[in-house]
Amino acid sequence: MFGVMILAVNGFIPAPYSDFLIVFQSLFLALSYFVVGRGGATYVGVVSGVLITAVKISFFPYDLVFSIMFGALVDLTCAAFHPTEDGRARASRMVVNMTLSTGIVGFVAYYFTAVMTNEVPNDVGLDLTILIFGMVSGAIGGAVAARLWNRNLMGRFYNR
Repeated sequence: MFGVMILAVNGFIPAPYSDFLIVFQSLFLALSYFVVGRGGATYVGVVSGVLITAVKISFFPYDLVFSIMFGALVDLTCAAFHPTEDGRARASRMVVNMTLSTGIVGFVAYYFTAVMTNEVPNDVGLDLTILIFGMVSGAIGGAVAARLWNRNLMGRFYNR
């Protein structure tokens, strides 16, 4: 479900403008970690990557690789920083997790597609704007996911 929602928001907008909507992808990846647990964000990253690749075949394998990388980084940072305690989300830690994940994936994606392969235009001003906006969006996505989890979803999905 989260993979389809990521496709609906980001899948039909051309790069690099779809990167301005990374807040939704970070929100759904964070929620997938809370709902499924370890591996949830990676699973959603694989599903969304496959779906987006089917829509944007010209960017194969970039969308697939970066979606999987984003999901895996969310799972790795969550394993490192433990954003949950007794089932409750710790918003500050989830904000850090999502900011790191979006920053790392954004930098790697920019470097690979704009500098190494010239697949997208290499405009430093636009690229810095997307990178900064992406990190802020990741922080917002993490904060909103933690709030949604604590207020609405924890009682439904958390097994004590």
